[in-house]
Amino acid sequence: MNDHPMLIAGGGIGGLAAALGLARQGMPVRLFEQAPAFEEVGAGLQMSPNGVRALKALGAWEAVEPACVIPSEIHMRDGRSGALLQRIRLGKTFEERFGAPYRVCHRADLLAGLVASARCNFAIELNTGRRVSGLDDSGEATRLDFADGTFAKGAGVIAADGIGSALRTAVAGEVAPTPRGVTLYRSLMPLQRVPPEIEADCVTLWVCPGAHVVHYPVSNWRNFNIVVAVDGTLPDEGWKTPAPAGEVTRRLPGVCEELALLLAAPAAWMRWPGVDLPALPRWSSGRVALLGDAAHATLPFLAQGAVMALEDAVVLSREIAGTPDLAAAFSAYERQRRERTARVQEQSRRQSRIYHASGAMAAARNLTLRLAGPSFALGRLEWIYRWTPEATG
Repeated sequence: MNDHPMLIAGGGIGGLAAALGLARQGMPVRLFEQAPAFEEVGAGLQMSPNGVRALKALGAWEAVEPACVIPSEIHMRDGRSGALLQRIRLGKTFEERFGAPYRVCHRADLLAGLVASARCNFAIELNTGRRVSGLDDSGEATRLDFADGTFAKGAGVIAADGIGSALRTAVAGEVAPTPRGVTLYRSLMPLQRVPPEIEADCVTLWVCPGAHVVHYPVSNWRNFNIVVAVDGTLPDEGWKTPAPAGEVTRRLPGVCEELALLLAAPAAWMRWPGVDLPALPRWSSGRVALLGDAAHATLPFLAQGAVMALEDAVVLSREIAGTPDLAAAFSAYERQRRERTARVQEQSRRQSRIYHASGAMAAARNLTLRLAGPSFALGRLEWIYRWTPEATG
């Protein structure tokens, strides 16, 4: 590996996490974000124990934790009847079981904590307004070209530029995101606007025929995050597409009164298509590697998309620090991460089918949830939640 800094394309959660991980290993980093400022659009996120451990390993947990919310429980309810199907308590017993807490936050709050941590580290150079236009890995150093005519040289390139990655083709060829037949909606409103019928201190999942709804408080109890997933596709206009007034309630007919009141409360909704990535032939080529959504974008139904990027950053920075040959480090990183992230992708698709079941399948699901209890549900998540920074996957 030469004396140049590592170059990171993308200033989202994955890119900033990678910068922090590398800097903690003593490596200089230059990060380039195409937007004029660091900002995160999208919905809230659930920070499961594996994500908390990753943030601690990256040195960012103390900057992120103040904006997180400590929910009291996780509830799963039938969206038609309102019946409580399962409850999971998130207190001391949960933390003792998994060795770390469970929190919820907004993506913007997570990003702000990562940015604050990066700005405190002299090994990290943050650049905004720099859109990548080309990549060259043929010389002594890798080179990123930018739309403004400038360029940067580095020891290698980490492409953390999201599901629409401009650099993925250079690594894996032409691979397009795959629509999964679902439309997602999100809304963020002040906590005081939540109807009193809703238990606002819980993470709640409502399952409905052909749809589901998830909601919880974020931003240190200031706001309330709601995400709705509905079977069926609409024109794809990206993350910032406003949903017409009444569209969400029209697409979820027949829900119980409590849920109907909640869906009618937000002043506005945004919508986006439910897509993920198929398995890529490779995640790295030479001195260029993909990270986060650029490598393994997933549907949000296991609440692990952002957390997988945090884990990626921990593993990648460890391998780069421990392996003098960068291409070999990238290959080792991919070997450790591919199976786990593919399993998250597949189980996220499966969760959509379970949540959206109707008729006899929905009745069987509800009965299973009632009889199995929370220990069964948590047992199915052990393989996700018990990940540690020392893991080899």
